[in-house]
Amino acid sequence: MKNSEKTFVLVHAAWHGAWSFDKTKKILEESGAKVITFDLPGHGKDKTEIKDVSLEAYVQKVKNEILKLDGPVVLVGHSLAGFVVAQVAEEIPEKIEKLVFISAMIPYEGKTVFDIVNADTESQLLQNLIFAEDKSWATVNEETLKNVVYNKASAQQIAEAAPNLVHQATQPFFAAVETTANAFGKIDKTYIVCEHDKVLSQTAQRNLIEQIGIGKSLSLSTGHVPNVENPDALAQAILNS
Repeated sequence: MKNSEKTFVLVHAAWHGAWSFDKTKKILEESGAKVITFDLPGHGKDKTEIKDVSLEAYVQKVKNEILKLDGPVVLVGHSLAGFVVAQVAEEIPEKIEKLVFISAMIPYEGKTVFDIVNADTESQLLQNLIFAEDKSWATVNEETLKNVVYNKASAQQIAEAAPNLVHQATQPFFAAVETTANAFGKIDKTYIVCEHDKVLSQTAQRNLIEQIGIGKSLSLSTGHVPNVENPDALAQAILNS
């Protein structure tokens, strides 16, 4: 299928917003594809309160956006959004042509995002999180942003991205997603591995590929956020997925 006939829906990661895909989106559009991005509840310009931000709210937002579109889409999820797009695919499989996971957590055996990251002995995320007093949200300090989250980004890339980050509601990290062989299981999937990732290690990413039985994987020489660190390479990987 030619790119001009494809619609990519890009779902951003925790802390981020639609803005994080701006450069990748532009490159995909230059290839002739239609590209949809938006802020999840509580992210970017969306002012949903932390107490109302949940995995369920994320899923509903993505479904609403997809149901506005004609025909099936290539649904792309980055990091935490792996859980979101998996649930969306489970609920409206007829609208999903393919799933593309970018260094994403993917549900299996009842595990949550927290379970997957917590079991990843190479991840440096959890020990560096800074929580609200009531544990309803988490953030990271400047050092963690530079050395863990954006470890392969330039100082300029970090300076451009950092002001756009929001406090991340913790509820989505503890929400379980159940998928079935007849819905999520039947959809074509590609995984984009980020080789220098310190949030979800390459080892953990490859374990997910094996657990889910994903047939195709591509690798990028980036940290956890290739859309900030190397949007050109990410766009090409998405097109090759």
